[in-house]
Amino acid sequence: MKRRPLEPLLWNAWAALVVIAVGLAFWIPGLLRTGGRFPVPLDDVYIHFAFARSAALGHPFAWLPENGYSSGGTSLTYPLVLAPAWLLGLRGEWLAYFAAVLACACLWDLCRSLRALLEGAPRLARWIAPPLLLGVPLLDWSYASGMETALYAAILGRCLLAVRRAGSSPPERRASAQLEAGIWAALLVATRPETAALSAPLAVVVAYEARSLGTLASLARAFGPTAVLLAAQAAMNRLLTSEVGQAGAIRKLVGTNPYLTPIDAAIEVIKNLTALRAQAFDIALGGAPWSGAIFLLVLAAIVAKRTRALALPLGLGALGALLLVSLNTTARYQNFRYAAPSLAMLLVAAALGAGELMRRGRAGLGVGLGLALVAAIAPGRQFPRQIDHFARASANIEGQQAEVARRLARRSPRPRRVFLNDAGAIPYLSGLPALDGLGLGGYHDLPFARASVHGIPAVVELIERMPEGERPDVMAIYPSWWPELARSFGRKIDEVRIEDNVICGAPEKVIYEADWSSLEAFGKARAGAVDAIDVADLVDERAHGYVFPRPAAGWVIGAILRDGAGTMRFDAGRIVPEGRAEELTLADRIPPGPATLALRTDGGGPVAIRVETLRGDRVLFARNLDLPARDEAAWFEASVAVPDASGGDRVRITAVRSAWRSFHVWILRP
Repeated sequence: MKRRPLEPLLWNAWAALVVIAVGLAFWIPGLLRTGGRFPVPLDDVYIHFAFARSAALGHPFAWLPENGYSSGGTSLTYPLVLAPAWLLGLRGEWLAYFAAVLACACLWDLCRSLRALLEGAPRLARWIAPPLLLGVPLLDWSYASGMETALYAAILGRCLLAVRRAGSSPPERRASAQLEAGIWAALLVATRPETAALSAPLAVVVAYEARSLGTLASLARAFGPTAVLLAAQAAMNRLLTSEVGQAGAIRKLVGTNPYLTPIDAAIEVIKNLTALRAQAFDIALGGAPWSGAIFLLVLAAIVAKRTRALALPLGLGALGALLLVSLNTTARYQNFRYAAPSLAMLLVAAALGAGELMRRGRAGLGVGLGLALVAAIAPGRQFPRQIDHFARASANIEGQQAEVARRLARRSPRPRRVFLNDAGAIPYLSGLPALDGLGLGGYHDLPFARASVHGIPAVVELIERMPEGERPDVMAIYPSWWPELARSFGRKIDEVRIEDNVICGAPEKVIYEADWSSLEAFGKARAGAVDAIDVADLVDERAHGYVFPRPAAGWVIGAILRDGAGTMRFDAGRIVPEGRAEELTLADRIPPGPATLALRTDGGGPVAIRVETLRGDRVLFARNLDLPARDEAAWFEASVAVPDASGGDRVRITAVRSAWRSFHVWILRP
């Protein structure tokens, strides 16, 4: 009987040892800091866990089943992989243990994929690959965190193998191999959306190596699954949430902030790129000059003909993903976790470069081995710092978010729904229904993510749209983030404060009893009104084609003032600076005829506005109004008689002198 070679078995044990050792290096100190609870250094991990629980309960792609479909999950695949474990009994904090085992299995699988890619290279290239892939502590922090990064790494390895097979398969199998590569690339994007920057170059490589098959057909097979995924996701988002984009993109991308000027947006992107380059691609890789070893190995892989087809897309993908995440306003926070996909791509390319150099005689072996050792060892100086940060961050999440969840779960009577300005541990560990004010969790088709970008009063306007029985009765928020919300709608009943905060939004998380009594009952119509627009209610604004002056204007504001009946009422509005205007379109159902425009504003000094109605490009009516100083404690209403108003007409209100604070517009008829 022929004996099996011992080397593959020893290599697999070596790769597993490296993976487990790296994981334990983070998890053991974390366990010591959390008092024995499995360390989770990011609240976002629990968002994935909540999506996994919903999937296990038969509600895939829902943060909470009762809230409906949500586009707030940054990874479509990861919760689906976690769901079976939850279904089999690994629930609550126990799901973190499964996530850790899954991370180890995924990283071991990445090592095995790279071993297959290094077939034909000297044995040393294969043996140094695991420590090279896992030698960057910043990346290991993300792998060990419970996020989707390790799953992404495993899919990355499988995808690269599929691309190589697509180029080497015989003609009769090449088409199916191309489609397989395309499916793996789509799974990459479904796991981390910014890796679309890698999917496209890989598809070009597959088409380039099609040989006897048609280029366009090959490109369709290689990129088609990604295109179908993105199109289906956008269509589902539009159908179920009223938004095409993902909630995370709407909330976090620089381009969705309506108040930023192009210069402000460019400055924000430059800040992100500068921080990412310095922290994630210099210091994290060992610091100059040692960090240059990885980039030299990547360059060697790109230059070499044998590895160019994979290394060039990896380099372009790493750069493209970096540019995409630099558009994220949170890119330089949360320990630079958004740089993890780019770092993983570079390390795989570097391993390919090391293998290629080692093929080239004794001199090449020495250079390749030397650069690989530097690339694997130099970043290690950051292990103590990253391990300490991981442990402290895990203690923060356990001491604040998980503790708040436990306190809420013990409350009697049981809270109906908790309002949050984070969407992770509190709803998952407490088991309570919740509403995420940042919009990442979603609530049916109400655009909470976009409202949170416009301003907190816009979020409250959407709460006003919720049935009274579904509005949150408890808030667990950072008052330093949203002080006016806490003052206006909450009564403090508990708080949790942590010391040595390195990861939470603030050291103090406060629990409030919510009071929404100042909100109008949704759907209540004003007598005589044939149409109305509630300014800063994004649903109403969209229905009326509302346009506010932007950028650097149209800021959302809110107030609780006395109405004509003496009742304290909340309303949100926008500030229109002097010399600028807001516009809205009247509902199509309004028949032609005279009408009165009733304009709500708050108290303050004198202001002059100009009110115009337009039909097409023609101005039908124009009138200037001088409003006197007004009571600061009460709503003020200005009326304008319009001789002719019809559905589809535009109303333009210009601030002539001083800023116009616009809250509500009614179109009245007897």
